[in-house]
Amino acid sequence: MGNDLLGRTINGRYKLIDERGSGNFGTVYIARDMVTNHIFAMKIMHLDHSDDNELLERFKREAYILQSLNNEHVVHLVDYGNDDSIYFIVMKHIDGQNLKWYITTYGPVDALRGLDYIIQAAEGLDIAFKAGVVHRDIKPQNILISNKGVVKIADFGLARSSSTPTITTSDKFMGTAYYSSPEQMQSGHDADIRSDLYSLAVVLYESLVGQPPFKGDSVVEIIFKHLNDPVPSIYRQRRDVPPEIDAFIQRAMAKSPAARFQTPRDFINALESIKRIMQGPMPETHLLQARLLLVASGKNIPLNGEDMIIGRADPKHEIHPDIQIDDSTMTLGRKHARLFYQQGTWMVEDQNSRNKTRLNGKILSPYEPQPLSDGDLLQFGRVEARFEMR
Repeated sequence: MGNDLLGRTINGRYKLIDERGSGNFGTVYIARDMVTNHIFAMKIMHLDHSDDNELLERFKREAYILQSLNNEHVVHLVDYGNDDSIYFIVMKHIDGQNLKWYITTYGPVDALRGLDYIIQAAEGLDIAFKAGVVHRDIKPQNILISNKGVVKIADFGLARSSSTPTITTSDKFMGTAYYSSPEQMQSGHDADIRSDLYSLAVVLYESLVGQPPFKGDSVVEIIFKHLNDPVPSIYRQRRDVPPEIDAFIQRAMAKSPAARFQTPRDFINALESIKRIMQGPMPETHLLQARLLLVASGKNIPLNGEDMIIGRADPKHEIHPDIQIDDSTMTLGRKHARLFYQQGTWMVEDQNSRNKTRLNGKILSPYEPQPLSDGDLLQFGRVEARFEMR
């Protein structure tokens, strides 16, 4: 099933006008309500699943669970039912994109904004927790962000509720390996709110770093790392967040559920404390005076901060780098590179830019800082700049 349903009117009311995405169980469309002329998101179960009792019950349960959750940080149910064996769920349309899209398109998220997104998502999990619901599939694709910056949790297709019977009797793994907790990988029935919070901590890591903490060539390899490997440091890769972020991640992603945050409110309070540290005054540092000289224009850019992102501004997406350069070649990324002062030395670090950062002609590996010396030539895409001590 796919675009063959486009243009069709479901339940005599909802006309499918666009397809937004397809998953294992269903496809999400943009639908126009022919009665009110409002636009909604409409999830339709794949037609070839309608005879599968387990999948059908899971689809119906998603509608039941959404009906029980009323919060600005959870997608809002409008209608559900079936039209000649076409099972559907109608939800309010979110004018925006999912978090995965933002990470893939623009790279790591601004640190404070990233924490705000995760705190909002945790507020949604708090409502689910109080309703006895476990999501079991928290990942960036299921975290929607409106154009006003409001976060909503979506896709409760794998969710379990304490008020509904268990659908499967097996302990088979359900979820996404990059984001699932160790206990969820071993037994889906053992996943509770602490498992969802583990997954949300993985999403936080990916938001700030640009990729999940554990990667591998196979699902088995990724699962093995979740079960056995320590979590890599965020602070070593993002010096614009305090070192307390590592302690938070270590606790939130502890192998044992008992060692983690036990409730969403505990999780939120800890992140709020980190936000307050980040918003407080920076410690005074004696900077070695330096500047960038743009080769093409001769413009001098003083390096007045101890940690700055250089890139191209994008007001539409609220991206405002510390050092903004107008680039007619469009090869300078929105968050292209980082210049920072550390232990008496200026450093440059590529931010996984599409068009690379070069130091004296050598391409820099992403997130691997390199020291700068007076007279070094930097290239951000096609933008050339000379680093000069003053």
